[in-house]
Amino acid sequence: MFLGTEKGWKLTFDAIPDLITILDTDHRVVQVNKAMAEALSTSPDACIGAVCYQVVHHCDKPPENCPHNLLLKDGLDHKCEVYEKNLGGYFVVTASPIKDNEGNILGSIHIAHDITEIKKIEDELEKALEEKDTQMKEIYHRVKNNLMVISSLLNLQSRYIKDKESQDIFKESQNRTKSMALIHEKLYQSTDLKNINFGDYIQKLSNDLYNAYVTNKRFIKLNVDVNDIMLDIDTSIPLGLIFNELVTNSLQHAFPQGKSGEINIKFYSKDDKYILEVKDNGIGFPDDINYKNSDSLGLKLITSLTEQIGGIIKLDNTSGTSFKIIFTEEKI
Repeated sequence: MFLGTEKGWKLTFDAIPDLITILDTDHRVVQVNKAMAEALSTSPDACIGAVCYQVVHHCDKPPENCPHNLLLKDGLDHKCEVYEKNLGGYFVVTASPIKDNEGNILGSIHIAHDITEIKKIEDELEKALEEKDTQMKEIYHRVKNNLMVISSLLNLQSRYIKDKESQDIFKESQNRTKSMALIHEKLYQSTDLKNINFGDYIQKLSNDLYNAYVTNKRFIKLNVDVNDIMLDIDTSIPLGLIFNELVTNSLQHAFPQGKSGEINIKFYSKDDKYILEVKDNGIGFPDDINYKNSDSLGLKLITSLTEQIGGIIKLDNTSGTSFKIIFTEEKI
């Protein structure tokens, strides 16, 4: 058959678009195909006998990552990605040893596949993603700023209200707004624009709430024990509001008339589930109130938002009040 002839093999060899070079053990070119010769702006015959690293890399010794050197040492195939200025782009180079019947290495065959266009597309995609990340950060920053403006307006408006109950409502709304603003601030500061370290978020928000509600810190102690757990923004926002309500309830109602005590906050994972616990040793949750069916906006938020993240609520009021929110984050 034609392909079995020497001429047929040479035509096939030259028809391959990848750059092919056959070397001896001294790095000298035994044969190149037409594509390789054209990349070097010469003819295949003119390459024969030339030292590879001199004609290809224009240097006086093999490069550090030279696959030919590596395979001469271990007799194995080697692959690397290189940028070769003299050949006009990026290549994936595969080098395989050529051996005789006894397994002695006679040389190697190098196949360089041009990936310049692929690298160009990758670079363009990377730039597009960087621009998108910048835009997302700007959005998070603006949302955070707008929420803080709303919080400030609520604070200003509350100064004109003399009724204590109405003032408390404004303060609670202000804190809910701050809890959402803090999530967007964390996203803006993070390299991951979809997830935040919720443990770190709890540390910051619990301290903010503690400072907002507790005037005499000798009477109420705050203990925070949380793990560094990354949560998706779609989970973080409702869970942040839940956490805000739970801590606010403890700070407002657990220790009336100067009663002392402590609030313990935990956030951890166990058996593929996440557990958020807010526990105090205060006067306890009222027996006549059903948190699942209450007129309290805070309790309604806790119940509905827990359902939203697919979680369950466990209440223990045997010694103070303990709320546990147990959920599993869905991965999309």
